[in-house]
Amino acid sequence: MGTTTIFFLLSFVNVVMAGFLVFELGGVGGEMSRISPSEEEEENMELERQLKFLNKPARKSFRDLDGSIYDCVDINKQPALDHPLLKNHEIQMEPPSLSREMIYETQASHSFMEPAEIGIKGVECPPGTVIIRRTRKEDLIFARKHSKSYHSDTVKSNGYHLAVVRTANGSYHGASGMMDIFNPYVKPNQFSEAIIRVQHRSPETSSMNYIQAGWAVNPMLFKDNQSRLFSYWTADEYRKTGCFNIICPGFVQVSRNLTFGMVLAASGYGQPFQSAIIIQISQHPRTGDWWLKSYPGDYQVGYWPKALFTGLADHAMEIYWGGEVHGPVNDSPQMGSGHFAVEQYGRACFMANLEISKEGNGFVDADTVELTPFSTSDCYTSLFRGRIRGAPRDMMYFGGPGGDGC
Repeated sequence: MGTTTIFFLLSFVNVVMAGFLVFELGGVGGEMSRISPSEEEEENMELERQLKFLNKPARKSFRDLDGSIYDCVDINKQPALDHPLLKNHEIQMEPPSLSREMIYETQASHSFMEPAEIGIKGVECPPGTVIIRRTRKEDLIFARKHSKSYHSDTVKSNGYHLAVVRTANGSYHGASGMMDIFNPYVKPNQFSEAIIRVQHRSPETSSMNYIQAGWAVNPMLFKDNQSRLFSYWTADEYRKTGCFNIICPGFVQVSRNLTFGMVLAASGYGQPFQSAIIIQISQHPRTGDWWLKSYPGDYQVGYWPKALFTGLADHAMEIYWGGEVHGPVNDSPQMGSGHFAVEQYGRACFMANLEISKEGNGFVDADTVELTPFSTSDCYTSLFRGRIRGAPRDMMYFGGPGGDGC
């Protein structure tokens, strides 16, 4: 690598590690009393049934400082395999094979960053198990209310907004980027996210499949205002499917120490050193499954099986990098750092080293295809800066203050 004139440190995911308690659990759930249920009691009973369905018996569990519980679940008995399309699914342990030289030379060996461990330091689920954040009743209530809040591209009517850079329509098999982490101000009834999305819209039916992953500040889901690793997917534009993290069956977890819901260290506004995580979503050229990876550490978190999707079973048509938010109509949260894209490094949230996979066997710079900034509201902006001397390649910025009228 050549000598650079700009040096900035990107310290990666710093999951809250101190204060973890390790304890053995028997089963999860309990017997329900036989009562004459009112409508509310019947709903509570249904939620309890769903919790027993999702929260499988754990061999070991860990509790973090915010009270979240992470269970070590038998890999072959995890919730994903309860999905009707995955009844005979065989767990895959071989992610797409990509060039390590490409991954580390282009994303992790710059003088701009110092690779660090991610996951729960010193804690790992036993072999044959995977780590999964235990679902709570509040999670299910949130999912019922908000999974269908997600929409396509123009949804001011339901309080949803995007500010992204997106590719031209094409055939894509992966997307990657280095994602700046902030803790935007979010009210209890709002959420704010930074995302990388792979998306397919059927020209015949206009039905949309997509997968996205990144960080989210979501007090409704996580009960605090910290940035956490998250994902969301739908196979039919939210008509019958639409799921955060592992709140419904679908995503197959393979990692023993990194999963959705874990806390990420946030950047400070105006600071020269920014905290970031590298997210990669890539389709396996043989199985068609979509894998989620994070770097450094080469963590294979897991995958969304091809069987869940229609269009995405073959390829993605568009890639998005940027931010999205949701809140009550005319009262939207901050996106990114809460500052507009034009303020750029240290002030606006960024994504760097934007990459795409077009052939399913490697990644290339995203600017090999047409890229367009896109926003659904004047309250948020996105900006593509392309290649900047002395900085990570293909940078984009996004964000905005939100507020009344948005």
